[in-house]
Amino acid sequence: MSQSDRSTARISTFAFPEELRVEELLLRGPRQDDVDTVAPAFLDPAVGGEAGLPPLDADTLSMMLREQLPGMRDRGLMAAYVIEDTRDGSILGGSNFHHFDPMRDTVEIGYWLFVEARGRGVATRIVAAMVEYAFANGISRVEAHVRPENRPSEQVLERLGFEREGVKRRYLEHEGRRVDATLWALIVDDA
Repeated sequence: MSQSDRSTARISTFAFPEELRVEELLLRGPRQDDVDTVAPAFLDPAVGGEAGLPPLDADTLSMMLREQLPGMRDRGLMAAYVIEDTRDGSILGGSNFHHFDPMRDTVEIGYWLFVEARGRGVATRIVAAMVEYAFANGISRVEAHVRPENRPSEQVLERLGFEREGVKRRYLEHEGRRVDATLWALIVDDA
């Protein structure tokens, strides 16, 4: 992996990981047999609504998994993952890398957990692993956008040293309307 270099017109060669492991947690790509487990999160305001997930049903998610996600990953647009507890195979939530900018060596992350998986440090450990991977592979800035009212998500970022840089007006969609988002960033030199 290499960083971009404007003087030679070279772009970053960062690639999304196939999987990441943190103790008992496995971050891996979603499979068709995960759809029925994950689909309720996309329709639950306490889960998907907080994470900005689109309100999609299982059939639409299955189609996306087959027809859209592979191409998005290949083009560097987004890599979606589920968070699996390897002790029992349960799905605890999901995350993604997206908005990779090969000219600026930046990438954005997103994450969500089922309600019953919260409060155990899962999100903090997964986000830490994602950041570590990104920085080890040429990324110099990792960003996250969070709805200001989503204090638990902000606390995950604060614990890892992210800094709140400002507010993007009407940046996210929440409950069918556009809402503000706080921009959080961690720079490789700060990690």
